[in-house]
Amino acid sequence: MNRPRRTLIAMLALCVCSLCCACGVSKAEYDAKAQEDDAKKQVSQLQTQLASDEQQISQLKGSLGMAQSQVMTDDQKSQLEEAKRAMAEAQEREKLLTDLQAKFKRMIDLGHLKVTKRHGRVVLQLRNDVLFDTGEADVKPDGKTALAEVAGTLRTVGAKRFQVAGHTDSQPITTDKKKEFPTNWELSAARAIAVVKLLTAQGVDPSTLSAAGYGQYDPVASNATPDGMAKNRRIEITLVPNVADLVTPTAASASAAPTHSAPPAAPSAPSSSAH
Repeated sequence: MNRPRRTLIAMLALCVCSLCCACGVSKAEYDAKAQEDDAKKQVSQLQTQLASDEQQISQLKGSLGMAQSQVMTDDQKSQLEEAKRAMAEAQEREKLLTDLQAKFKRMIDLGHLKVTKRHGRVVLQLRNDVLFDTGEADVKPDGKTALAEVAGTLRTVGAKRFQVAGHTDSQPITTDKKKEFPTNWELSAARAIAVVKLLTAQGVDPSTLSAAGYGQYDPVASNATPDGMAKNRRIEITLVPNVADLVTPTAASASAAPTHSAPPAAPSAPSSSAH
């Protein structure tokens, strides 16, 4: 009995030893594999996070692109509205020009008045020989009659503003009026003021009128011929646009407000000249 028992014990011991040796190798391999799995898991998580970040970036770029596209669309809409507004103003000027030509047909046929456009504005031109004597700023009787007819039409135009401007030729003053009107500016301005006073006396709202004198510095013809000089001696009644109408709805288009060409600037120290 003792010998078989010893043999069994020895076999059990051998099995335990072998099992222990075998278990030690499997643990090392298990630890290595576990570390590898952890690393792969971390890499997978990072890749998932990166993909999520890239998707978010792509969405943000898309949103930015849509916003920029919307801004461009708004700008285009603003430009379209501005073009429509300019077209409407041009059509209104053309209508007013046609209406005034019809209303002043008698005076136009007589050669007393001309309805035209200058610098993009509707202008009534009255020749000075109808209104004033040479070197004078007092309106003649025939001129008063003509201005009364003009006033009657201006009263019907509506909420408009007008500038009355005097213009002369370039001939030197040779009369005793040189003391009263040293330069063409004084003479042209005095004539414009005289016309304004007559228009207001005929019922035109004074708040819609202003006066200016350009002297010889805004000619419509050459002063080299008698006919050209006669055309330059004139009174112009110009339709002035309201300042509010020139301001665009947005600040971006405000700098594109419509303008007109200014008349030639007078020299700083002009010599004495005539009407």
